[in-house]
Amino acid sequence: MKVAVVGAGVGGVVCAYFLAKAGIEVVVYEKKTFENVTYDWHDDIAKTAFERAGIPNPPEEFYYDKRNWGFVAPFSTKHIYAPLEVATDVTIQRRPFLHWLISLAKEVNVTFEFGCAVELLVKDGKVCGVIQNGKEIAYDLVVDSCGVDSNIRAALPESYNIQKHPQSGEVFSAYRAFFSKNDVTVKDEDTNLAYLLHNGQKGISWCIQDPRENCVDILIGRIDGVSDADIAEAMDSLKEDNAGLGDRLLSGGKVCRIPVRYPLTKMVGDGYAALGDAAFMTIPMLGSGMASSMLAGRLLAEAVIKNQSTSVESLWEYQVNFYTQCGVDHYGIDVIKRWLLSAKPEDIKFLFESGVLSEKDINSGAGGSTLKLSLGDLIKKLIKGISRLPLLLELSGMLKKSEKAVKLAKAIPTAYDEAAVLEWQNRVDRFFAEL
Repeated sequence: MKVAVVGAGVGGVVCAYFLAKAGIEVVVYEKKTFENVTYDWHDDIAKTAFERAGIPNPPEEFYYDKRNWGFVAPFSTKHIYAPLEVATDVTIQRRPFLHWLISLAKEVNVTFEFGCAVELLVKDGKVCGVIQNGKEIAYDLVVDSCGVDSNIRAALPESYNIQKHPQSGEVFSAYRAFFSKNDVTVKDEDTNLAYLLHNGQKGISWCIQDPRENCVDILIGRIDGVSDADIAEAMDSLKEDNAGLGDRLLSGGKVCRIPVRYPLTKMVGDGYAALGDAAFMTIPMLGSGMASSMLAGRLLAEAVIKNQSTSVESLWEYQVNFYTQCGVDHYGIDVIKRWLLSAKPEDIKFLFESGVLSEKDINSGAGGSTLKLSLGDLIKKLIKGISRLPLLLELSGMLKKSEKAVKLAKAIPTAYDEAAVLEWQNRVDRFFAEL
């Protein structure tokens, strides 16, 4: 069996690593050079992510315990912050970590082709390999790790019934930059601030002034596009609220596109499987996808090794396992995200400042867990929000839809049947179209 992994993302490399360990021939094609692969910044990831992915813990110099987020409501100066006794996440440097993963994969004879863009090879309506510089190369499986705007996914046959392009509202355009740090003292609760509906726009910004870093980490993200004017306005606002944010750009300063929606309802076909951003596997609230992508890489490799087949029927086992272990919660979070983005800024401000929405509630969605409230929790929130009862009822309705979305995700057919899968896909599409 021969497998091509297109895109050297963390999920694709993890998948290649396990396939090669099982004796399968794997080639990873990456259009960027080795030195410039992935983003040159850090991301948060659960401490359990490495164990779940089945890989060793990376060298400790690549990561450190994450500081907890403080959340800021739109047009508010109140920061919601509730420190945890034990950090559950780490902040990891993406590029050194990926370079380390690549070294692991090379040790088990994975071949890497850097600076090499490829196209999808399709014959008789089926995926059968890639095209490199006009040369057709046959593969039994093409693993798509090309990101949200994957050219591989876009070239799939119509008969595969896999969504080729993200729709409006499903992509987060994020400006990420690192600025100089002013010599000021910053309180612990003000070091990691996330601004919801920042400046009343659909999206978030953050300002991280971690004392362990010699720079200030800035993200300014908006749904479906962020303009230079949006960035300039947000920077002015962030500087007013964060005295440690300097003026000198040290690195970054580019805009990237990240999926922020529930996972693809169909991510496999004969000879094809999508993972990572190509399968929309990020947490919809913040766009973090490293942990889910690495888990998906292991699950995909396990399905291929177990079944010794790359048919859609065999690969469907990978998708079901991913949904079971990770993806279903993302459905519920997507509902919450859509509601937050459509809400009036003044309503979100009220929910924060009244205590109806707590840091624990927001952290649940940001961390990848669906928000669950007990009867006692709901009664407490009712008391706090009684002056805005219609808004509280709207919030309650949203939470019920979130629960319904999770149930819908769990209804994924466990065995591949084309008619059953199509019917389930249509139910999902109708549900989210009606939100």
